[in-house]
Amino acid sequence: MDTQNTSTFDPLAWLGQQGNSDNKNSQAMVTPSRQPSVSHPLSHTEELEKATAVAQELIKRNANIAESYYDYVRLGFALVNGLGCDGRDIYHMLCAHSTKYRMAECERKWQECLRKADGRTSIATYYHMAQQAGVDISEVVRNYRKNHIYSY
Repeated sequence: MDTQNTSTFDPLAWLGQQGNSDNKNSQAMVTPSRQPSVSHPLSHTEELEKATAVAQELIKRNANIAESYYDYVRLGFALVNGLGCDGRDIYHMLCAHSTKYRMAECERKWQECLRKADGRTSIATYYHMAQQAGVDISEVVRNYRKNHIYSY
């Protein structure tokens, strides 16, 4: 055991030190600008508002993120696991962009996702799907904040 170094382990300093192989004993300086941003979990209301703003951007772009059956189901589970029952309208709104959309079938799939949700697909999957369709999630959130007096 190293008895000379009694300081507390600083993971940020350790991360900053990884690329510095020539001086392994030096203490890396982590400035506030180099620290990773801390992401605080959103409340359910905030998450719903964010997801709705992203859905509105997808609609505005006429983006279809649920054309394949795989994406259709994946979207359902992502919204169920992230928003629960409150994701239903977003699910229908986004699925309706497919030529395959049938309201009753979509509702059955939504109910099945509600019953079978196991948490393996998170709301992050929905945001990733939106990003793949060209939506800049950060930009959507910034615009939403600018237009609403609400902070995430």
